[in-house]
Amino acid sequence: MTERQLVSGSTYLSADLAKLCYQLADQAYPQGAPWRQVTFAADIATPQAAYNVLSVDQRPIGFMSMTTVLDETEITNIAILPAFRHQGQARWLLTTVLDRLDRPGKVFLEVRQSNQAARRLYDCCGFEPLSVRRAYYHDPTEDALIMRKIMN
Repeated sequence: MTERQLVSGSTYLSADLAKLCYQLADQAYPQGAPWRQVTFAADIATPQAAYNVLSVDQRPIGFMSMTTVLDETEITNIAILPAFRHQGQARWLLTTVLDRLDRPGKVFLEVRQSNQAARRLYDCCGFEPLSVRRAYYHDPTEDALIMRKIMN
């Protein structure tokens, strides 16, 4: 039986967390990491950012990052290594982190229009389409679907 664990990013040294998230994202996203390692480091340094690492059998396999300002949270990244997809890992990560939010509010995220797997995940976790950002993504250029979940 595999043991799944959610590890707060605050348990890592900032530089180590930035490197880990960059490496995980680089392997998880088809076009490579959406952010450079220095971008992760800068985000981690902001007081509004929160990072959580998903480990299976003590091996980091993914992470989720978000920024919260007042009652609004934006999920900035969710990444799961390809070998661990289609096992419920992303759903567990997303629902566990959202369950731990300390206050009600709105949660937003952006997803590529073509990313059907992620869109199904967000749909089943209660996110609803809100609007579209034209040509938001590059390599290839693609619209982003903005989704929102109201937390009670």
